[in-house]
Amino acid sequence: MATVTYINSFEVPPGRDEDFLALWTEVNAYMRKQPGYLSHRLHRSLGSDARYRYVNVVQWESVDRWQDAHGEEFRAIVTRPGQHVFASLPGMYEVVNDGQAA
Repeated sequence: MATVTYINSFEVPPGRDEDFLALWTEVNAYMRKQPGYLSHRLHRSLGSDARYRYVNVVQWESVDRWQDAHGEEFRAIVTRPGQHVFASLPGMYEVVNDGQAA
């Protein structure tokens, strides 16, 4: 079975990086313990005017494993009272072409 890639792009207003990174770090610590989690890379835009300033790229064993990781415990983390919600554009992807430098 081929792995899947979950890509989530986040809108983080200027001055809210600390809040975003604190929440992302907490969610990431939870996700890394879940069955099927393989790896992640969090990217930050080099341009200050980018709409999506952070992009999270995560490898999972399967869509089912990813879905299983988003249960009650996950929802409790991201929906706590007073928790700032950062707009995002998530999606699940599969590799259709993989290459390296010649």
